[in-house]
Amino acid sequence: MKLNNLSATNMYNVAQNNNDQQEKALKNIAVARALGGIDGSNLAIADSLMLQSNTLEQGIANANDAIGMLQIADSTLSNLSQSANRINELSVSLNNAALNDSQRSMIRGEINALSNSMSDSLSNATFNGRNVFGSELNFVTGNGMESINLNTNSLMTIDEDGSNATDIISNINSLRTQIGSAQNGIASGINASVAQSIALKESESNLQNNDIAKNLNDLQNANLSINAAILAQTHNITSLQTQLDRLLS
Repeated sequence: MKLNNLSATNMYNVAQNNNDQQEKALKNIAVARALGGIDGSNLAIADSLMLQSNTLEQGIANANDAIGMLQIADSTLSNLSQSANRINELSVSLNNAALNDSQRSMIRGEINALSNSMSDSLSNATFNGRNVFGSELNFVTGNGMESINLNTNSLMTIDEDGSNATDIISNINSLRTQIGSAQNGIASGINASVAQSIALKESESNLQNNDIAKNLNDLQNANLSINAAILAQTHNITSLQTQLDRLLS
């Protein structure tokens, strides 16, 4: 039977198609990643971009850990430098001919105490349960690998009278310079990785069907089409009822 030249089957198909369009728009609005297997090549490209971005983000996390570790090392060395300066002062005092044996013994005792304190500081400098000194550290970041040797043997050979304190101070400053250089390199790498990660995420987003404005517009159009189909069907049923009433009257 025809209803104003539009069959009931055709009207059902129109309504079903509009429902499908409505569900697709709602899904694209709701999901975190509006891509599926049906998107074919876009999905493959987006997955590749997401993998690169995730790799960079892990590298950034590693780099931040590296900076945190190096900050602890530099802070420890700063304290050691103060102790070494004090040892140097005591060493100069020790050579004062006006001092008696008891006073010299007291100075040597303070030098020894400071030396032990420096050793303890190096042993207690840890990050995530690992000592930051004593070996070469290799940090895998988003931009490759940053390596630095934090061996401290040259910092702990303090003479009993502190006469080599200036050498210790020089070694400390040299190591701090290396740490500062490594931190600057890692920080620069973080900035580059963040910029690259943002670009990758933007490229991935452009491949997806998650344009909110477009999806909302598609949803509105689908709703309007459904409402129009319902109104058309209601009108045709009313018209048919009128025709039947006339035939039966």
